[in-house]
Amino acid sequence: MSADRPEEDPVVTYPVTRTCPFDPPAGFARLRARPGLVRTRALEDGRPWLVTRYDDAKAVLASQDFSARLDSPGFPLFSPTDVQQRDDRVESLIRSDDPDHLTRRRRLTRHFTVKRVHAMREEIQQVVDSALDDLLDAGPPADLVALVARPIPSRVICLLLGVPYADHRFFQQAAARALAGNADPADVRAALRELGDYLDALVRDKARAPEDDVLSQLIRDFLLPGTLDRAELVNIAMTLLVAGFETTGNMIGLGTALFLRHPGQRDLFLAGDETLQAGAVEELLRHLSVAQHPRQLAVRRGTTVAGCALEPGDGVLISLPSANRDPEAFDDPDVFDVRRPARGHLAFSHGTHQCLGQALARLELLLTFRALFTRVPTLRLADGPNRPGDPGGSGGFDVKAHSRVHGLGSLHVAW
Repeated sequence: MSADRPEEDPVVTYPVTRTCPFDPPAGFARLRARPGLVRTRALEDGRPWLVTRYDDAKAVLASQDFSARLDSPGFPLFSPTDVQQRDDRVESLIRSDDPDHLTRRRRLTRHFTVKRVHAMREEIQQVVDSALDDLLDAGPPADLVALVARPIPSRVICLLLGVPYADHRFFQQAAARALAGNADPADVRAALRELGDYLDALVRDKARAPEDDVLSQLIRDFLLPGTLDRAELVNIAMTLLVAGFETTGNMIGLGTALFLRHPGQRDLFLAGDETLQAGAVEELLRHLSVAQHPRQLAVRRGTTVAGCALEPGDGVLISLPSANRDPEAFDDPDVFDVRRPARGHLAFSHGTHQCLGQALARLELLLTFRALFTRVPTLRLADGPNRPGDPGGSGGFDVKAHSRVHGLGSLHVAW
């Protein structure tokens, strides 16, 4: 495709149908094989460009020619949450551009460095061990999602932020409503308002009686001196809380199921040293890429991607799961191989908006899978709703079909 814009751009439907819970929709492979870019459909009659290949995705994510702001001309709305946030003019770390984004991010960076995260290693291990105690006490068959995958990242992020874990059912349910890809915008607004009110009250309490946690430190360093207003602090708290448990919890559930479907890879993981095991976590992140909701940007300066001329006001969608299965970037990309050097994957995105909590997620996954398969060496998928061959295109697994973050609603295991 030439850099000249065709009079009639082909328009495709963004692929959403999975034939296997561990693989992105098959349609992405066909789109990667096409030259240039194609148009896809978004909300409100948008026709953004779709980026599916690794090199193109990495280049766009690293470029200052694109904006993450919801109010940018042509920004592609893709879910009810996007509509709600745009209409309510929600300012957030995720939906901001440099230099404003960098200023906001620097307020948080020191709390999520590799050094800070690894200082929590013993505490995280205690959380993991406690969840596995609960699993073993429950006895087989048991739902690993309910007993392990959700509690571990929820407890860890609550510990870090200073959010009472006793309230986890409330904020997990509110997050699920807000992240539903097929939700009514009014329900998204209500869920976010309820979560915002809860966190606003928590911030108020911590301002009166600060503790040794991230929210208390942000209050002390920025809210009380007046360099950060209360609404923005509540939004930061909401972003960190939801991101802290949603993606990692889904990775634990899916990752466990993937290991159980590939026992040879599980055995290699267990027999390896920490370097191999850390590399296996990278391969899990690449292979599963749970952020199935596309990365959304708007073109703010004319540029060319994959030979296509993009103009200001164009929208762009980037599929990270598709980019992570690009055969030009990874040999045999559909094969799960814990020995693969997968560190360059885009599961945490790339560029200025790369995931702030990636070090925390990596350590949680490493400690969870190591402890799980060491303490429960005979772990297997239970007979029943997990078994392959069921109808519905999910391989028999309880897939959360409409969530912005791919995962399992339950995972029944035995030992």
